[in-house]
This record gives sequence, C-alpha cells and structure tokens, in this order.
Amino acid sequence: MSFNTQITRQPLVHNEDRRVEAHGLFEALPAPLASLLENTASCSPYLAGLMSREADWIAQLATMSAEELCADVWNDIATGQGDLKALFRQAKRRIALLAAVADVGGVWPLATVTRALTDLADKCLQRGLEDLTAAQIARGKLPGQTAQDAKAGAGMCVLAMGKMGAYELNYSSDIDMICLFDETRFAPDDYLVARQTFVKITRSLMSLMSDVTGDGYVFRTDLRLRPDASVTPVCIAMETAERYYESVGRTWERAAFIKARPCAGDLVAGEQFLERL
Repeated sequence: MSFNTQITRQPLVHNEDRRVEAHGLFEALPAPLASLLENTASCSPYLAGLMSREADWIAQLATMSAEELCADVWNDIATGQGDLKALFRQAKRRIALLAAVADVGGVWPLATVTRALTDLADKCLQRGLEDLTAAQIARGKLPGQTAQDAKAGAGMCVLAMGKMGAYELNYSSDIDMICLFDETRFAPDDYLVARQTFVKITRSLMSLMSDVTGDGYVFRTDLRLRPDASVTPVCIAMETAERYYESVGRTWERAAFIKARPCAGDLVAGEQFLERL
C-alpha cells in the first residue's frame, strides 16, 4: 500500500508563505499527499528546508510505502561509496523528513518514529565502524585481525545507552554510548597498540556522526557514561570495564545499563559483556 493512501490526518497551516513555496514542489502529487507535505512545511522551517533538498526523493511516497523508502536509505548507508560524512548526513535528512511526515500524517505510531531515528544511528555507526576498522587492519594496526574481522569491529563494540538503547530517540536527541573492545582477541604484547588503535577509531567514528559540516550533523554524541570518564580513554577493554563496575562503580553507573544494548561492531562480545555485568 502506498503512503498516499494511508494518510489519516493533516496539520494546520501555520505559515502561508512556506506552504505556498512547498506547493510549487509538490503540486503534481496526489492531493492528500501534496496537502500533507505543504502543510507540514508551513509548520516547520527545518522540514521545509529538507523538502527543498529532498523533494524528488520524498515525492516517491505517491507510489511507495514509508517502509520501502526507509529500506532505500538503509541500503544507501550500507553500500554507498564516497565521503561517509556526506552519505550519513543525506540519510539523516531523509529519515528525519520521512519520520516527521509519517508522524504528522498519522501513518506511523510513535514507536515506529523513534525506532526509525534509532535505526539511523545504529546503521551509521555500524558502517562507519566497519570502514574505519578495515582501514586500520589494512595498515597492520590491529595485529592478528583480517579484513573479514572488520564487520565485527575486530572486537570493538558500541553499546547504546539510555534512549538510544531503548529505541526511543527523538528528533533532537543526542546519543549516549560506551565503546569497548574485547582484549582476548589480541596477544598480551599487542594490547597497547590495539587499545591505541581503537581509541583512534572511536574518535574518528564520533567525528563522522557529530561534526557540523555544510550538510549539518547526524547526531551529537556523548561518551561520558564510560567508566571513570574523566581519566579513561574513549574506548577501553571489556575486562577493565568489568573490574571497574565490580569494585568502584556507583549504583547509578550500573543502573545506566538497564537500557543498554550492543548496536554496532562485535554484537556477540557486547552481549556477553552485558551478561557478565
């Protein structure tokens, strides 16, 4: 079923000038969809700007479902070539616009909206981690790891915390994460170089997500929930984290894991860490 036939409500017009401008982009679409897009643009300068950049893409809702357009974005993230910052920010524009239109049009319930926004974060983190890890493996900076290990982050796992962990991201959320690596994948003599490399990967990954470019940013990122954040590096060994929570971790620090889940990298190692915790 196309999106156009699923619309159940329309927002009230707030700004006639923005509505008229959007009308010029969408007047050829079926009336219910055109009206929804125009009225939504009238309510939000941000969404009106996204429509002007993604008019041809969002117009596909006349013949496709929101789920199909979502799948189109996920495929672009997973397989797209070129500058990842530009790729991720295009994906953010499209998912933010699609989720908002599906939300105000009554096509998606709230849980689907927040799940789409959270999936955007997950998929960008996974693609970014894969590419950054593969580059470091190719340079010999992760001893004993091969190109096939890049998909699982060569043992590095990103844990989603808080709203992200519970698939509850909203339009303005930042993302809280803890980045860990499985030290058992490396020989003792290689531990320090592996840790240094994972710290570098983590910083680059956060840059991919949060740097403000001409296309904006994907999500603001926060790594301060990690153990003893004022003195520890941005990515630490799982064993180190376990010892911290067992010995000196405060109650609120352990409670923060109520919504935690592995979202990128070595998901198996991440699940095992949470079980041990």
